[in-house]
Amino acid sequence: MGMSQGEGGAAAPAARFPRDLLVAVAILAFCAVAYAITLGFAKAPAAVAQNVQPATFPRLVLTVIAVLCAALAVMSFRVDSARKRPVKPMVGATAVMMVGFVIAFDTLGFIAAMVLFAAAMPVLWGERRWRRVLPFAVLFPAAVYLVFVVGLGVHFDPGLLGIN
Repeated sequence: MGMSQGEGGAAAPAARFPRDLLVAVAILAFCAVAYAITLGFAKAPAAVAQNVQPATFPRLVLTVIAVLCAALAVMSFRVDSARKRPVKPMVGATAVMMVGFVIAFDTLGFIAAMVLFAAAMPVLWGERRWRRVLPFAVLFPAAVYLVFVVGLGVHFDPGLLGIN
């Protein structure tokens, strides 16, 4: 009996490297490289920076991503990370829509892209009650506009429509 056997004479399953851990390590490596790139960003003069340097926002986003990936790595040992069901086509459609949002943001402008995205995303996810979709499509971009443009003074290029 050189090999360990489970009940019934079958060989015991080998220890498996969690897939989620592999994904988390890859994302953490990306975050480390991207963070290193931000170390080369030039400092903005105090009059222009408004207490926020050009590297601050990317570093903040990368830090949040890294913390979430570290949590994923830890949880990968507690939970079986084997896929139980295939990924739904909606996941790919959502990714395509997000890339489309980035393109629309640059070409159509902030407001038009946000309204289109806020109207289309709930419909893609199956929401059919227009009484809920339409207010969301107007109020969410308005809230984002108020926070970033009015509150924080962030400037967005107006795009083709000329609307900021």
